Amino acid sequence: MSSQATRDKLISIIKEHQLSHGQTKLPVLKLAVLAGISRQAFNRYYDDLKAYSTGKESIAKLLVDDNASLSEIIENNEARIYRLEQEIASINAAHQAELESVILNHTTTLMNNDIIAFNANQLSSTLTNQSNHNAFMRKRLTELEVTNAKLTIDAVTASSASSSAFSEKSDKNFITFDLDLTLAKKSYALSKNFSTYEDAKDLAITKAISDIRKFPTPESLDIIFFQDKYISDFSLFCSRLSPRHDRTLIIVRLPIYSREEIQIILKDMHPLASVAIHVPHSSSDAIISAKRKFSFRDIPEEELQDADSAKTPLITWGFESVVVSKIRQGD
Repeated sequence: MSSQATRDKLISIIKEHQLSHGQTKLPVLKLAVLAGISRQAFNRYYDDLKAYSTGKESIAKLLVDDNASLSEIIENNEARIYRLEQEIASINAAHQAELESVILNHTTTLMNNDIIAFNANQLSSTLTNQSNHNAFMRKRLTELEVTNAKLTIDAVTASSASSSAFSEKSDKNFITFDLDLTLAKKSYALSKNFSTYEDAKDLAITKAISDIRKFPTPESLDIIFFQDKYISDFSLFCSRLSPRHDRTLIIVRLPIYSREEIQIILKDMHPLASVAIHVPHSSSDAIISAKRKFSFRDIPEEELQDADSAKTPLITWGFESVVVSKIRQGD
């Protein structure tokens, strides 16, 4: 093989290598073997091609007269450049993502450390405040316990004083007038005329008022009217009251519902100074119905209607006090 033919073959081998692998190193020994020459021959006769074999120079410089090979190298290089650009872009993107992740993790770590430190400070502050608050609450609790003890003592004292303000019941200081409506009920049963019932009831009330006026010391009397609504027991109501010291308590069952009639009775009782009225009340139709069914079956329906529609008495009617009491089942 002539020297030029060998040279052309070496250039062709380097060209194929650079087309396949880019401008990378092709070892001289391998190049010589591929060309069918010895390494010594390459170094002696073709040493000028070593720069191309090692990849320091592009083989394109030696192909300026070979347009086909030159175009092939250019296209190959452009393709490689494009691939490299894509790889670089991908590497840059991955690097940027990795960098952001590292920064984020680092920032998050710093933030977490700051948060932990902040929370630790907050916890320490909270525990300090809680400790101070607990101490304050313990002090306050002690004060309240002392106050409660004092209130308990005061309540017991007041209860004792209140109890001592009342006398034990006797026939002389505790008198009840439970109106005898037997005649009124009998008259109504015979005539079914409500007016006859009212007339008989008025006679019973007039007699009770007349008896009260006969007491020798009216200034020592406490009068309580029990406005009977036929929903509770008069005797049970009386059992819950006691007379005050040096006073006589008189309780009158009074099934009267109009202001005019009540004020006439108050006028008839003058000059008695202390007159109060207690009014039983219930908002339960069931309790009212049951009580009337078992205890007041013989009371005229008109009387029950008057009781239900009656206005609640007022102090301005002439009473010392007006007490409205909610009844319970069994009262």
